[in-house]
Amino acid sequence: MTRHEAATVPTLVTGAASGTGRHIAAALAARGAPVAAVDVDAAGLAEASADTPSITPWVCDLSDEAGVHDTVKRVEEQLGPIQRVFHCAGIAPVGRLLTVPTADIERVVNVNYLGTVHVARATVPGMIDRGRGTFTVIASIAGWIPMADVGAYSASKAAVISFCEVLAAECRRTGVRIVCVCPAAVETPMLKDLRRSHPDIVNDKPGIHPAAVLAAAERALDKGKLFAFPGRGTTTVWRARRLAPVALSGILQAAVKRQRTHRPPGSEG
Repeated sequence: MTRHEAATVPTLVTGAASGTGRHIAAALAARGAPVAAVDVDAAGLAEASADTPSITPWVCDLSDEAGVHDTVKRVEEQLGPIQRVFHCAGIAPVGRLLTVPTADIERVVNVNYLGTVHVARATVPGMIDRGRGTFTVIASIAGWIPMADVGAYSASKAAVISFCEVLAAECRRTGVRIVCVCPAAVETPMLKDLRRSHPDIVNDKPGIHPAAVLAAAERALDKGKLFAFPGRGTTTVWRARRLAPVALSGILQAAVKRQRTHRPPGSEG
């Protein structure tokens, strides 16, 4: 199913209360698709759906497997079978791996990785039964390029990427397409919060617009590709990681050192 074939089918978007998920939900609804906007943030969902009747809000914690299955069941009772998913939800705790609270690591695994598993298991089997559908996951280039101080996030996204690759293999010849989008930093409220609270980790360079993430996902779908890498230089970095991982690690460490050395006075916040 190409983007044109999928233009008006029932669609589920997670992480739809803000950032990339909110943009994608609004963009798809503007094209005529009935969109189920899923997030744990009820207030954000209310804002995102307030002026768009074709977006219906569904409050759900994706780390709750039973809750995810129940939400999908109720969505399908209202909108019909889900034929397209954009899974955008995620969190990014900051801290060194040996000192960040274990509870934070568990939470990021439960939301980012297991949340992906739960959404896939609740939606993809029905697509397979019907012989068509698309399951698009917004991962991160951080899943390919380990990054200091956000190691828990990087590890969770690496798990998501591997999950998508295996799921795509298992869905081959079923009519269901899997797309895994691995963008550079996206300009979202989460990135802005990290920039304010951890300027030594996140610089002030603007992230890419969420529209670029959606466009990359749809290009990958049209071209039959599993992975998409929106953002300047992202594909090059991914290739370097695969071909020369040791050299790339040294370059990244030097870049982090320069950022910490040249951070502006008072940025310790």
